[in-house]
Amino acid sequence: MIERIAYLVIGAAISVTVMTFLPSQQTADNVMNTSDSTMLDPLEMHDHPLLPVSETLPVPSVTHLMFPDVMGGFNIQILARNFEFTPAAINRQPEYNSGHAHIYVNGVKYARVYSTWFHLPTSALKPGENLVKVTLNANNHSEWAKEGKAISSVVKVVIPE
Repeated sequence: MIERIAYLVIGAAISVTVMTFLPSQQTADNVMNTSDSTMLDPLEMHDHPLLPVSETLPVPSVTHLMFPDVMGGFNIQILARNFEFTPAAINRQPEYNSGHAHIYVNGVKYARVYSTWFHLPTSALKPGENLVKVTLNANNHSEWAKEGKAISSVVKVVIPE
């Protein structure tokens, strides 16, 4: 029980520290051309190109925490700022500062995530060092980007051999 409390306290302290050091953002309208609400062609979604964020809205940011689960694997908490998870809008036209997340393990896409928590089983990780990356993605699966760089977070996890 004390170990769980320690993980929660450490995780909360890290998240507060990280979110404190993320740049504060300006505010503006959250408007993007969304008049076409038709479904997108799935064949157009395989690439995940970068999609620039609005220049007039607060820039989304993300970090994530990974907590060992006593039942196995890790619970990932996604801490997004200036971003709304919108699972009902998946595969539709992008709307600024909204969408879903993708999780990558060692450079390979593992899952789509539609909320702030996800369980990653131990079987998804290899013995030794692993990189777990979370990206913020638009409804059409493009990666939200600022200045040509995807908005993402990477955590290193070491699994004993």
